Amino acid sequence: MQDKHTLRSMILKSLKHAPDRIALIEGDRQYTFQTLTERTRKIGNSLLALGLKKGDRVAILSQNSMENAESYFSIPNAGLVLVMLNFRLAPPEILEILSDSKPSALIVSDKLMDRVAGLGEKLSFLRHFIKIGNGELPDGWLEYKSLLDNSPSHEPEIDVKEDDLAALMYTSGTTGHPKGCMVTHRNLYNVGVGMSQVMQTTNDDVAIIPTPLFHASGEVILVNGIFDAIPTIIMPRWNIDAFLQLVEQYKVTIGALATPMFQYLTESDQAKNYNLGSLRKFLFAGAPVSNEIFKKGIKRFGNVFMHAFGTTETVGSICVLNTNCVEKALAESRYHILGSCGKAFPGMEVEVVDFYDEKVTPGSTGEVRTRGVGVTKGYWQKNDETLKAFRNNWFHTGDLGKIDDHGFIYIVSRKKDVIITGAENVYPAEVENVLYKHPDVAQAAVIGLEDEKWGEMVTAVIVKKPDCEIRRDSILAICRKEIAGYKIPKKIYFVESLPIGTTGKLQKQKLVEIVKNLPDPNGSDANINSGDTIQEEEKNIVQCG
Repeated sequence: MQDKHTLRSMILKSLKHAPDRIALIEGDRQYTFQTLTERTRKIGNSLLALGLKKGDRVAILSQNSMENAESYFSIPNAGLVLVMLNFRLAPPEILEILSDSKPSALIVSDKLMDRVAGLGEKLSFLRHFIKIGNGELPDGWLEYKSLLDNSPSHEPEIDVKEDDLAALMYTSGTTGHPKGCMVTHRNLYNVGVGMSQVMQTTNDDVAIIPTPLFHASGEVILVNGIFDAIPTIIMPRWNIDAFLQLVEQYKVTIGALATPMFQYLTESDQAKNYNLGSLRKFLFAGAPVSNEIFKKGIKRFGNVFMHAFGTTETVGSICVLNTNCVEKALAESRYHILGSCGKAFPGMEVEVVDFYDEKVTPGSTGEVRTRGVGVTKGYWQKNDETLKAFRNNWFHTGDLGKIDDHGFIYIVSRKKDVIITGAENVYPAEVENVLYKHPDVAQAAVIGLEDEKWGEMVTAVIVKKPDCEIRRDSILAICRKEIAGYKIPKKIYFVESLPIGTTGKLQKQKLVEIVKNLPDPNGSDANINSGDTIQEEEKNIVQCG
């Protein structure tokens, strides 16, 4: 049957296997698989009753919640396409994604209504606005709970096929413009299959999601939990104390962490006050960690951590360094294995190739490419970029890596200069575009500097216009208005000129070396690596992973 590998078949499998087992837990709320199935059907039916047709997009802007989690199933199960918005984005960034995806309906949490309140007529393509939560309902808005309560619980009368679009998951392009990765039902179903193998899930497992559901790290654990019919705990926001309490209370066994969260856990003094012996397999992803941090994590909690590497274009599934490989390598004193992201995720192939797409020899650097059931259909309405990245049946990641004699993959650097800070991708062009909005900026370049805590530190290098003075606060004000907090540079350097090559292109690697040799601003007007800026960044990481 064509619809064998769909989200509908996944949830029906869990319903049949364990209807009375707890599916999702969020605070005081718990839903069984029977209740979750009914809720997903009701929401799907309510959207269809509003006049939405198969293939229409439905966007959701919410922090982690029951409603956010069930939208992965309720919306695609009705033949509609989920657009999961990053709630850390600023209003102009949200508008850009909505304008690209053109959803027919927008679902917004009561805590995030301010993010869309000022967009007004710019959202004229939207037909329906739906609010989650309490408080006054704005004119023209619908209430999520009312739609749920007044809709039938039968299966939506829409055919769903495995190659149908289930979601648009947005990633930024190197030009700073977002790209919607076209995720099919089959892509997500096979995340369930692959994660089941990676985690070696059993009926006794309990999962936890401390990372955002708009991230692949949150999505893969959610899909794993539904596929294998195990309880999954949803954390509305990351908090180390809450995480430790939940692990002890529910005897959590599996989950995923963003790299900074893994570091917090490894270095946490609070951890010794809790019984964490239930931990069995935990992914971490977003950026590599040093071998010393990885070894410290293993020493404190046992061999339970797995470094994963993926992209939005592959629904998070390219490579994983599993615990069996770590155990074997450490027994043979091959400690460098901890710098690897492992081998291919189930259902995927991975290669490292040269400029001519020929496989490189072990130890040589090349571009990482992958193919398999996790690769999405390309970029929404961006044919040229799709043809460039998805070619000859392979997805070319743009990441530079190497492969060792044992077949393990190591990520060396980002081919397109993408900065990974706190597990979030930041594209320099996007930040540079904002910096150029300052009237006294003549030239601006954004680079990533190595940082043990964040993976990479977003750093701006600016050339001022003649006879002008620029204060830090004026740059921060523009950045805070236009872009998410994690994209705001933590340090700003002012220089006389930028290194430009003979072709007229900025030599960013040379700029990195120049900045490394400059004296630290140490709290001068150029330095914003202290005070409220860094506190705000930490707050964002704490909330969102």
